Amino acid sequence: MNAVFLLAFWLFLFTALAVGWQAGDRHDRRIILAIAAAAALSAAAHMFFRESIALVLVVMIDSALQAVVVRYALSSRRYWPLWFAAFHGTALLFAFAALFLPAEQHIIPERIAGFWSIPALIVMIVGLIADQRRGVIGPER
Repeated sequence: MNAVFLLAFWLFLFTALAVGWQAGDRHDRRIILAIAAAAALSAAAHMFFRESIALVLVVMIDSALQAVVVRYALSSRRYWPLWFAAFHGTALLFAFAALFLPAEQHIIPERIAGFWSIPALIVMIVGLIADQRRGVIGPER
């Protein structure tokens, strides 16, 4: 059952990134690349390191992504980066909480943290498409 959820997440992630790539401009695409890099690095951390080390690495990766997204949100005229940063920040809080729990109790906050990536990606897609329709994102490609 876990594999089904993992496959569904990766399909949703790739779809969200592809839609975002099409709808966004070059500034948005930098953030989309950062999101893709963070997802790939987090997956690699879980594949190649013990769970306790992987959790620390994922928190570091997510913290870096949060910094990039917040910086973009503060300099952008768009609203989706603010919403993305809020949802990703919530995920980051749960990941931090997992760091301070005993090893056998990591799974619940980690899954809750993973859940918050879904609304973050949804607001990215909806925001980019809405901005494109409103004309905020120009034809520049």
